Amino acid sequence: MPVTAEELVRLLAILAEEENLRVTVKETLKGGAMAGAGAVIGGMCGGPVGLAVGAGLGTAYARWKYKGKCDLVSEILIGLETDKREELHEHCKPIIDDYSTYDFTAMSRLLSEDGELRERMLQSLKSYVTDDLKRLMYEEVKQRGKAE
Repeated sequence: MPVTAEELVRLLAILAEEENLRVTVKETLKGGAMAGAGAVIGGMCGGPVGLAVGAGLGTAYARWKYKGKCDLVSEILIGLETDKREELHEHCKPIIDDYSTYDFTAMSRLLSEDGELRERMLQSLKSYVTDDLKRLMYEEVKQRGKAE
């Protein structure tokens, strides 16, 4: 039996949780504007020193105002409407079709074992989130324990 849209969303939610994928909300652009405005005002009032102080204060204010405004991709996926789940399924279908397995358990195992499949699914998920859901990706840099 092929992987359904529901199963794919569950798999991608697990993958997004493991990778700690987050998206920012629209306030990110507002925060950047605040930092820039602080720099401009500071520069006009105090010259080069005012520029630095204004940029710092604008950045600090934006950080305080928009702190914690990131959503987990896994939570967004779980909350998707049925039609959006179907869209996501169609978006990832070419990748799934490249593999000879179609059932949930086998696909789950493949995602954990096959690094190439995992990366392709992650890229497809990021593309869907940014292009179709119009969200900005926020990725934390994290250390992966790889034995050398």
